[in-house]
Amino acid sequence: MNKWICIFLNLYFCSFFLYAQENKEDSLLLEQVRKDVFFLASDSLEGRFPDTKGAKIAAEYISKRFEELNLQAFHQTTYFQHFIFPYQNKSLAATNLIAQTNASKPCKIIITAHYDHLGFGTIHSREVFKTKIHNGADDNASGLAVLLALAKRFMQEEKELDFSILFICFSAHETGLFGSKAFIEEYNQNSNDKLKEIEYVFNLDMVGRLDTLQNTYPLYFRIPKSNRESIWKNEDLPISKEKLRIVIKPSETALDDSCFYQLQIPSATFSTGLHQDYHTSNDDAEKINYRGMLKIILFLEEYISYRIK
Repeated sequence: MNKWICIFLNLYFCSFFLYAQENKEDSLLLEQVRKDVFFLASDSLEGRFPDTKGAKIAAEYISKRFEELNLQAFHQTTYFQHFIFPYQNKSLAATNLIAQTNASKPCKIIITAHYDHLGFGTIHSREVFKTKIHNGADDNASGLAVLLALAKRFMQEEKELDFSILFICFSAHETGLFGSKAFIEEYNQNSNDKLKEIEYVFNLDMVGRLDTLQNTYPLYFRIPKSNRESIWKNEDLPISKEKLRIVIKPSETALDDSCFYQLQIPSATFSTGLHQDYHTSNDDAEKINYRGMLKIILFLEEYISYRIK
């Protein structure tokens, strides 16, 4: 056989093997993302409203996933940050979960997502009769699942990274962003040296409905309008890749990244946008675009890696 044909065949089969391996990894990642969303958005968790059995089950689930990924605790030996917040003339208990890679190295990136939702419906529900379970598959089991997927990908690269990434899962978001406020309050009180080198904060909120029926798929990058020019540099903003179209969207609505602006840290929220099931009992796991989520995961991994180099 001609030696050039042999070389071609060897290259072809090597490329095919590597492609098959990559597809296998992506398939496994996609399967885990589906599992995470379906569990967190199941009726058994009853909408994950803070200080309920469902919220506690969700927190334990996230903690176990952190353990599976070999993430290290940020608060000494625990992933949990407990706090109390006011709600309708009561005090409720809630829990943030915080983990990191490379604890011995400086933390330069924070990736966040809230995991609570509306339970059976609160004043924020868009239902007429607020008695149905609001599972919050897109809001925000999707964001949480993408956070866990990114944690997995970065843990695979841990030895190659000369910095640490912090992963924070906030509770009490829907009741007034109390989870992110509790984290910032502790940070300010302790003047935590672990966070003095933070360069970016990326929040994930509703990333499960990527519209792949359009010619290009919009992924929104939401930055508070009043702060973009003063904190973000144009070269730091994400740019579109292939069919994933990044839309820089000024936002007047406070989200979990907002409090980081007070520290003058470039912060923003990735989202696939609002839809008719937002804050209703119809935001279910069956309606999530999981392959769209995989596209977002792979894009964010590349963007974050590039941003910090």
